[in-house]
Amino acid sequence: MFPSERNSETKNKPKISQPSESCKKCAIRIQHFSLLGNIFLALFKGIAGIITGSLGLIADATHSSADVLNSFVVLLAVNISVIPPDQNHPYGHGKVENICGLFVGVILFFGAYVIIDSSVDQLIMGVSPQIPHPIGLLVSIISIIANEVVYSLEICAAKAVNSPAIEADALENRMDAIATAAVFLGLLGAQFGYPWLDATAALFVGIITGPIAWSLVSKNIAGLMDSGSPPDQVDLIEKLVLSDPDVKGAGYIKTRYAGRHLLIDLEILVRRNTSISKSDEISERIKESLKSNIEHVGAITIVCKGEKVSD
Repeated sequence: MFPSERNSETKNKPKISQPSESCKKCAIRIQHFSLLGNIFLALFKGIAGIITGSLGLIADATHSSADVLNSFVVLLAVNISVIPPDQNHPYGHGKVENICGLFVGVILFFGAYVIIDSSVDQLIMGVSPQIPHPIGLLVSIISIIANEVVYSLEICAAKAVNSPAIEADALENRMDAIATAAVFLGLLGAQFGYPWLDATAALFVGIITGPIAWSLVSKNIAGLMDSGSPPDQVDLIEKLVLSDPDVKGAGYIKTRYAGRHLLIDLEILVRRNTSISKSDEISERIKESLKSNIEHVGAITIVCKGEKVSD
């Protein structure tokens, strides 16, 4: 396909707005809110579990205590990731978010294992815990609502700034809400004389936690291993590059993610006698085009090469 044909495909494409500074600051504020919210939930459910005698609430409070650690790590990662590039980190500090997302995924895996193991043991042994006070039902409902509010705010921020770390913490809060819902069902069953429902609901939570944990681990390992963009995005980059009238062809196109940012390295072919100043002008146009049409683009490195003369 010739550049002129490609230009007709991309000229009407709506421009993509990059995350504003206000979005980035909002994401950090939401992480502070998440940390404080998880501290509140851990204390709230722990104290309520002791008062009501609910083993489920005490276990859920332990889960929320792990959320406190996750939120703290994510907050630290988000603050580090926005530090501008320096001499030792010319591509920025974005990969700290992948490290954090991997950490949260491993914690979720461990939590899923503990939940499944303890639930199976209780179901096999047939141990019947004491019937807790029904006030625990109200505590569970409040906790579910609180976790869903934090999840909604975090997932919105994660999408706005393309943050793997915030996304991981958001999913952890969603899983905490589901776990608390299972506790609610267990408490409700206990009130009607079916204490085994608590273990069954917990087993369900452990089973559905596993795939989410694997998704986080695999996605962030891919980021740490410099995995590139999907083929359709690479094709879009090529179309945008070739849509420039002064570009005669594209050499290599290499992409990789550093946390929330997509890094692009590419080689373009220009006329053999193109001056350095003209090459710089072409490169800047292409950078602007890529950042306007592709979300979350970070550093772009362009090498201009004179096209070969046919023999």
